[in-house]
Amino acid sequence: MRIKNCLTVMLLLVLAVSCSKDVLVPEPDVNFDENFLKSASPQLKIAVMSDLHYFDRILLPTTEAGVEALQAYMAQDPKLLDLSTYILDQVIAALLAEHPNVVLIPGDLTKDGEKISHQSLAKLFKKLTNAGIKVFVIPGNHDINNPESYSFSSLAPTETITADEFASIYYEFGYKNSIRDDNSLSYIHKINGKLWLLGIDACKYAQNTTGPIVSGEIKAETMEWIKSNLAEAKEKNIQVLAMVHHGVAEHYVGQNQLDPGFVVDNQVQVAKDFSDAGIQVVFTGHYHANDVTAVTVGDKTLYDVETGSLVSWPSPYRLLRFSGNKMFIDTRNVTAVAATLPGGMDFVTYSMLFHQTCLDGYFNYVLQLKYGVPPMSAATLAPWFRDAIMAHYAGDEVFGPVPQGQYAQLYQLSQLLAGALGSLYTDLPVADNQLSLQWK
Repeated sequence: MRIKNCLTVMLLLVLAVSCSKDVLVPEPDVNFDENFLKSASPQLKIAVMSDLHYFDRILLPTTEAGVEALQAYMAQDPKLLDLSTYILDQVIAALLAEHPNVVLIPGDLTKDGEKISHQSLAKLFKKLTNAGIKVFVIPGNHDINNPESYSFSSLAPTETITADEFASIYYEFGYKNSIRDDNSLSYIHKINGKLWLLGIDACKYAQNTTGPIVSGEIKAETMEWIKSNLAEAKEKNIQVLAMVHHGVAEHYVGQNQLDPGFVVDNQVQVAKDFSDAGIQVVFTGHYHANDVTAVTVGDKTLYDVETGSLVSWPSPYRLLRFSGNKMFIDTRNVTAVAATLPGGMDFVTYSMLFHQTCLDGYFNYVLQLKYGVPPMSAATLAPWFRDAIMAHYAGDEVFGPVPQGQYAQLYQLSQLLAGALGSLYTDLPVADNQLSLQWK
């Protein structure tokens, strides 16, 4: 979603005072399903992080003009870009402590496809692979052939990458020793004898002209490739985990109408094709929300496990463990970074205030220009919608007494807006942060 009127002062301060420190290494958290997580028996463990939007610090502004340019960008699309390196450092440190077997990253690796950011990111992933942790990536809509690739240091466009360069830079992180699709950057990697990973490229980067296209589609040729290759897995009773940047199901009622482009094109047929091919779980990103939803296809269930963005509230990542026919999913949030923040604020407080301010501006803008709400009313209503979308970002939304009261008041003004507010607060079936799924 595009945002207007983000907070200039906070950005100026954080750029001025951020400084490098030692990474804060967290202790492994075993509070979810404690007995299982402490089990001494060897189990497959997978981590998922999404929408890193990594922005190499060499591209950050060093002049007042550069800061103003970055502010203009963030006024349209706020992310904690200036902290992206610190946030990722924290997650990598946490993963080195947890030591999963595999890390999945379903797209939007960089801010806007900057080649230097891609190259730096690949070096950071080496920290994980050097520790024996396999890393698998797929592209997001921001990552390839992006005309918005830009340096706020030089105040000029910077080199982006092609699809071939993506596969080359990330050869060690998905494309090596994998079955490749000739028509996209999709691949199949055999993790072990009983589990395959299907990485799906659904991005439309070939059509980019003035900016990255938000929506995504799985090409017909790619879907046929998926069906053909997964027939073997189905025959051999091999489980397949899939990841794709775009959602394969709505994560709140009316998402396609309220905020189009975040669920893959032709979603109903895609869900059917996936289910028929034996896919039960798909890891997605794109909308920056930590949300799980399910689609019923005949007598089968397809789970869309969306992971929020590291540079958006509340900076989540996931840890998965497998035992028999069960998958246990735990969510962790980044709570500290090795940077000095304005006024000595902790990271959680800073991130919350940053996003509250940006989202207030966005909803104030949208309510007036798109829905014709008078300025004074829009200023009152904007925080209601801001709280709703932040609840959706965090997952496990609760439509409690306060939002219910707001809904009732808003219903008198606009049934459409009330419906949108209620939809954001209404968590669709399946828990979002701590849950277990069962293979069938």
